[in-house]
Amino acid sequence: MSHIHTIRFLLEGRVQGVGFRPFVCRTALSLGLTGWVKNLGGVVEIRASGDREALLVLERKLEEAPYPVAVEKVTKEEVPLENFSTFSAIESSGEPLAPLFPADIAICPSCRKELHDRKDRHFQYPFLSCTACGPRYTIIRSLPYDRPRTTMDSFPLCPECQREYEDLKNRRCHGETICCAACGPALSMVTEGREEAQGDEAIERAIALVKAGKVVMVKSIGGFQLVCRGDREETVLCLRRLKHREGKPFALMVHSLKEAEKLCFLTDQDRKLLTSPACPIVLCRPKKEIKTVAEGVPRLGIFLPPSAFYDLLTDGVKAPLVVTSANMSGEPILYKDEEALSWFKAHEIDFLFTNNRDILRPADDSVVKAEESHRDMIRRSRGFLPEPAVQGAKEGTLLAMGADMEPSFCLTAQGRLYPGEMPCDLENESSEEAFLHMIEDWENMLGIRPERIVTDLHPRYISSALGERLSADRGIPLWKVQHHQAHGLSVMAEHGLSGKAAAFVFDGTGYGTDGTIWGGEILLLEGNQMVRAGHLDAMPLLGGDISMKQAWKTGLASLVYAGLKTEDYRYGLVKAALAAGVNTIRDSAMGRLFDSAAALLHLKEENRFKGECAMALEQAAVQAKRKGKTALPLHLSLKEEKGQLIWHREDLIASLVEADGTIEEAALGFHRAIVDMVVESARLLGVEQVILTGGCFHNGILWTETKEALTKEHFKVYGNEKVPCGDGGISLGQAFYGLMQG
Repeated sequence: MSHIHTIRFLLEGRVQGVGFRPFVCRTALSLGLTGWVKNLGGVVEIRASGDREALLVLERKLEEAPYPVAVEKVTKEEVPLENFSTFSAIESSGEPLAPLFPADIAICPSCRKELHDRKDRHFQYPFLSCTACGPRYTIIRSLPYDRPRTTMDSFPLCPECQREYEDLKNRRCHGETICCAACGPALSMVTEGREEAQGDEAIERAIALVKAGKVVMVKSIGGFQLVCRGDREETVLCLRRLKHREGKPFALMVHSLKEAEKLCFLTDQDRKLLTSPACPIVLCRPKKEIKTVAEGVPRLGIFLPPSAFYDLLTDGVKAPLVVTSANMSGEPILYKDEEALSWFKAHEIDFLFTNNRDILRPADDSVVKAEESHRDMIRRSRGFLPEPAVQGAKEGTLLAMGADMEPSFCLTAQGRLYPGEMPCDLENESSEEAFLHMIEDWENMLGIRPERIVTDLHPRYISSALGERLSADRGIPLWKVQHHQAHGLSVMAEHGLSGKAAAFVFDGTGYGTDGTIWGGEILLLEGNQMVRAGHLDAMPLLGGDISMKQAWKTGLASLVYAGLKTEDYRYGLVKAALAAGVNTIRDSAMGRLFDSAAALLHLKEENRFKGECAMALEQAAVQAKRKGKTALPLHLSLKEEKGQLIWHREDLIASLVEADGTIEEAALGFHRAIVDMVVESARLLGVEQVILTGGCFHNGILWTETKEALTKEHFKVYGNEKVPCGDGGISLGQAFYGLMQG
């Protein structure tokens, strides 16, 4: 007879809110083990009794638990023998020990099947979920993750749902968000401040109204959204006027991969991202341009329904839908019912489809892009928050404040780095207060009390001022780190790099240690040390925020800098202003060079939204490649000056305005001139590890061709994949810097 033992397991990772306890019960019972499993703060505790071989098998199976479970660490110890009659899940207890909150998970295939099955009791119920799907991050108050600690506590389970909750063989066993039409949240339609329909009738009205070309407002998983047909030009233009969003692209929600294939050329990576549990917007290559939706850009945002409601809506309308946040461009997301209702009335929207489940914290739709095997994270939000981007780092508790554009913050504890995203720029008092509220909410949610704060070096960043305020209020130390150094360190943090690395950091702005604007940087990074090994030559630009929008000014300033002339009537004004030093700044940002090229090639003269000119330049280069055209032989000049590699732009500017060839060939040549200069600089630096980061590397051609060229030269190339390479990921690098400082 085998000897019986009792083992206590503690499991860390993504182990709550993902169906892990039922999995443990089923596995233990199949092995003939007895005992129990429970949530203990932010971890899961197991007591299991049985023979040693069965206990070893259990341990192995725990580590191999299927997605969305992610077991990071298993701690076990033998305890005095305990006798149990069976194996069961028991009531949770304890304070958070090592919190890892689950992210929101898109509707799973099993629930989707039930949603459309007339014989199933969940048929057409817009809030169905199970242990493998449903809201998590947006509704959890605290750990342990149990229904009473979520906004589902207002919806007691009906007898049928209770039976499913207790049935180990049912995939809804211990599903904390499960519900049905008899006991769960209810959909309602509101117009002119009055409720007009509920339940099935509200769904039917939503389908009919959107199908007819109306713009409606919807309470979604992480906030309120505006929805309309994407195949009706006049409807999309109406939505643009409503949001004051002149040219920025919209994304389209489609019902299935089959529908996505009709609009875009999908790669295997695209399909994998589209059907992933995070269900992000995926930027794909369009088969044809949809002008009112996404004009003049190389990619079209596509995503599948993240919830049962949207699955029903896309299935009923049978057309791609524009789905966007219900706010003015640049404003915080609306997620509180009272504020949303006021906005609904103030903007004279005809129809609101809402529900009676509270949203605790906002989450925008995440945006990603696949460049072959590389995942380019554009916006890290729903489906990814609040999971850590880095684990196993140096321990310490701190708060990093990010930057003002694409603001983010990062909290650290127990070797985990938790970046959070603020879905609007820090431009006004309301966005500042929303940012501080989100930081406080995360600190409480994760149980983290920062012992120091890290900010950007920029003396006029709002995020830096807020960090200084928090530091003074809390009486904790404040550190500052240079903008582009933080960009480079974010990649080192993601990939766990050590030793020396050459970081090519290309973006549109950033305060340098010399008081000028940087952004075309070659940095040598080792530990927390930074050496500026080179950069794009700094040229005078007409200053102010408006210069980042008016690419034509940057283009004309480039001509003045290169000693070239043009018949453009504005040239003399720009030249005179530069000569007089009127509101000028010295700028070495790669983003402004992209703006110059777009303006000089007459592709775009204004950035109506961030990066529009650069996207137009990329799109022209993409067209050249698709048509098999040859890139014009353009180049930057590399000179070593005072121990630094300086990239001079004069020859490149001259070639852009004087060379023969098409605009598309010139655009492709421009990209390849930068690629060539990166490779030549890397050779001269003699460093094995190369980092490519900064917002310019959202450009697919720049990223792909630079990586390919460096790889051929046997460099090891790294970029951001878990956080954006733009300013949305900078807080991760700041946090990493702070941890290295000790």
